[in-house]
Amino acid sequence: MALGIAGKLRNPDEVRLAMESGIDFVMLGRAAILHHDFPLQMQADNNFTPVRNPVSTDYLRKEGLGEAFITYMSGWKGFVG
Repeated sequence: MALGIAGKLRNPDEVRLAMESGIDFVMLGRAAILHHDFPLQMQADNNFTPVRNPVSTDYLRKEGLGEAFITYMSGWKGFVG
């Protein structure tokens, strides 16, 4: 059985620390919403620094979010500004 974790993994250091704990995989939530290619960016650049919230609706559109999801995300306190 494979073991994965999720929750508050928002930057490469947190992901690396989680993987070093012996789990098999991580599940990205907000980090993947903010960077659709988070794992690729993390792999390509050891100094990859994710954007911080709040982000604009235009930013979310560029990351591939649809209008309905952007509207939904706008209800998350401090996520969209």
